[in-house]
Amino acid sequence: MFTEVFSHIHPIMVHFPIAIIFIATIYDLIMAITKRKFSPKKGLWLWVLAFLSAWVAVLTGPDEDARGNTNIFHTHENLAHITTILSLLVLAVRIFFMVKKKDFLRFSLVIYCVVSLICLGGVLATGYYGGKMVYDQGVGVKMSGKYVNPPKQGKFDQGD
Repeated sequence: MFTEVFSHIHPIMVHFPIAIIFIATIYDLIMAITKRKFSPKKGLWLWVLAFLSAWVAVLTGPDEDARGNTNIFHTHENLAHITTILSLLVLAVRIFFMVKKKDFLRFSLVIYCVVSLICLGGVLATGYYGGKMVYDQGVGVKMSGKYVNPPKQGKFDQGD
């Protein structure tokens, strides 16, 4: 049973960064709109979880399943990396303001919220392309123990 669950760890893990980045961004936007400034301590753990879950989702991605049988894998992978970097950037900014013991002011808050929204867009786009690979192209999908769209062999074994 553990082997079966572990073989599907990426599809399980990808839902966490989608949900947590969404919640963290909405929380920050509500705080920014209602308070016009807010403490970097409030909501910090949401962004810690967002970054960690994005990182785990990237690490568990089974790129060998997509080898040579999809034209959107690299778009999905690049968006995942960008989203993880953006979530780290958002987290780093919060920690910087927390260490400096400063609240976000109007200009820094606007920039921060824009980057958070771009991070949210990144995770949603990553999920969109991941879903397209699975639901439209059958990447990683097995039926009766056989891949619907099996990975290509040969030239793709060398690292692409």
